[in-house]
Amino acid sequence: MATSNTKRSVAEIAEATGIPESTVTQAVHSGELPVTQAESGLALIEDTPALRDWINDHRPAKIHSSLSNSPDVGDDERLQLLANLPFVARRLVNADYAALTVGNKRGRITEMLVSGLSDKQVVSIGHPPVGRGVLGSLDKSDAPLRLGDISNHARSTGMPEGHPDMQSMIGVGVSVDDDNHQHNEQIRLYVTRISGRAPFTAEDQEVIESLATFARQALEIEYLREQETELRIRAEAAEKAKAQFMSMVNHDLKNPIAAMQVAIDMAKHDPEYLKSEFLSDLSSSVGNQHNLVESLLDMAKLGRTARNYEMEDYYAIDLVNEVVRRQQRTPQGTDREILVDVPESLPAMRCDPVEMGRVLDNLISNGLKYSSNELRVSAGMSADLKFVQISVADRGEGIPEEERGRIFEPFERINEINNQIDGLGLGLAICKTIVDAHSGTIHCIENPDGGTIFRLRLPVSS
Repeated sequence: MATSNTKRSVAEIAEATGIPESTVTQAVHSGELPVTQAESGLALIEDTPALRDWINDHRPAKIHSSLSNSPDVGDDERLQLLANLPFVARRLVNADYAALTVGNKRGRITEMLVSGLSDKQVVSIGHPPVGRGVLGSLDKSDAPLRLGDISNHARSTGMPEGHPDMQSMIGVGVSVDDDNHQHNEQIRLYVTRISGRAPFTAEDQEVIESLATFARQALEIEYLREQETELRIRAEAAEKAKAQFMSMVNHDLKNPIAAMQVAIDMAKHDPEYLKSEFLSDLSSSVGNQHNLVESLLDMAKLGRTARNYEMEDYYAIDLVNEVVRRQQRTPQGTDREILVDVPESLPAMRCDPVEMGRVLDNLISNGLKYSSNELRVSAGMSADLKFVQISVADRGEGIPEEERGRIFEPFERINEINNQIDGLGLGLAICKTIVDAHSGTIHCIENPDGGTIFRLRLPVSS
């Protein structure tokens, strides 16, 4: 049964990710993955960053193998570099088997590249272990490990059924956790020999360590190349945004001034206009000019970091109530219904209440602008209980799925929705800067009742 783009059933998640359906079901029953019920009674799981994190932690490792050569990994240049290492390592020390594992920052193996085993043998062995056995010995360290007999190691749990015979082993770290690298991964290289063969020597270990050092340097160069490419793309985008901004400023700053000049000229020659409409027109032009200047000042907030904010413990219910009261006193908020559902039992958040108030002001103000129905502001805990989640739901026209990521970029506006509403397209970009500096997240999804839900997550105070 097909579901919406923002909610998926247990079966759909299992089919798309390769995670056993029983594992997804268990996470639902334990409350690790919160669900909603469709009209048919089918349990649906909302597609959120928390779900994507859970999938990354439970998705089975991708295993690439080759009996006699380097595993085939397609056109990925970085994976091609890694795939060559097990084959080269086998040849250098005359090993029977070699493997390279790539793990995420939590130590879970996400990719495994094997030389010396066929695809059929790999399937019979099953998925690699996570944080246990001899492979787990290198989870938190890049210190080399050389064993004459794997079965004598303190963490040995024996070989699984279908696993080929292996006795001696060398394991070394190729790359360890480093927050400066965008991949933020753990890479380990292993070579093994079968029973009856001479164990690896200290010289063999030196050879494998030298290979690992070479590979580490090659990865550093690859990381730098990726960073250079990313910086170039960002610089080109910034230059484009600057050109767009200067064009808008050149046009929009002139318009109110021109309108004021026209009003003054008309007032000089038309006494009736001076009495009736002059002040109103002048006030409107001054207001437009003021809004543009405020937008220019807001640009200074883009790119600010946590050091620029006054952090304190603050409760979601206090923040939401203050902003809602403030918005209901604005012209667009008068006589509009804003429903609030924020439990008093939620723990305090660590935030700058003034700046986080600006974020909520922007989200609620947008909801009032782009919809004529009631607005709903709610809050709750994330599944892992580490974040407070605040949601602002409107029932307007909604935002096309392909536009939902783009709207958080500076100067980006959606033509179909924004063509009748003034603005430079900075509000949501500033919101994202503020939330990012709080180690939080902000995104938007489709509202099942029509419209859009903006959701921000802020860390619970320690």
